[in-house]
Amino acid sequence: MTREEELRELASNLRAAIARARQLDLPTSVYILSMALVEVSQTIEAELRGQASPE
Repeated sequence: MTREEELRELASNLRAAIARARQLDLPTSVYILSMALVEVSQTIEAELRGQASPE
């Protein structure tokens, strides 16, 4: 599994955890998980930009 695939799987897991935390009415957990998802999403974007640039 590539790093990009691992990051995408992590993002998917975070989305599922956010949905579950919302169901359980855990706003602090939703906030923390959402911030983690933002970080992972930004990392994925940076990785993709890095792949696109010539070395």
